[in-house]
Amino acid sequence: MTISVEVPGLGLKNYDHVVFDLNGTLATDGRISETMAVSLQDLSRQVQVHILTAATHGHVDAIRRITGIAPVLIHVSEDKMRYVNNLEHVIAVGNGANDTQMLEAADLAICVLGYEGAYTKTLLASDIVVRNGQEAIDLLLKPKRLIATLRL
Repeated sequence: MTISVEVPGLGLKNYDHVVFDLNGTLATDGRISETMAVSLQDLSRQVQVHILTAATHGHVDAIRRITGIAPVLIHVSEDKMRYVNNLEHVIAVGNGANDTQMLEAADLAICVLGYEGAYTKTLLASDIVVRNGQEAIDLLLKPKRLIATLRL
């Protein structure tokens, strides 16, 4: 399972994994919408989807039930970076200070502004900025949007 994108000026890019932060990226106050859950299920048919969380708001079991994806508990930002470094061809999506190193380690980094805002250093570590988690997922479900944004 791979997302392949031919980007003018950058060449063919293949991504096997998408690693999402949970709170502030996919979830607001620990909850995600049904629409986003369905979009994550659609995306997981194309690429391996990972959700990392410190479980600030709890609701981890509910997220697993609604998405079919078991969130991975992390403790510090270095855990997210190590997780990404253990994978190849990774897109990382996040918004907070503990996502900066994860985005820096990824092959493609997407920063979500969302209701929590975005940490400035995380924003600067990103290749693409979107307004919310659903837009990040939609970029990946419709890769021509990636081409339009990344082409040189």
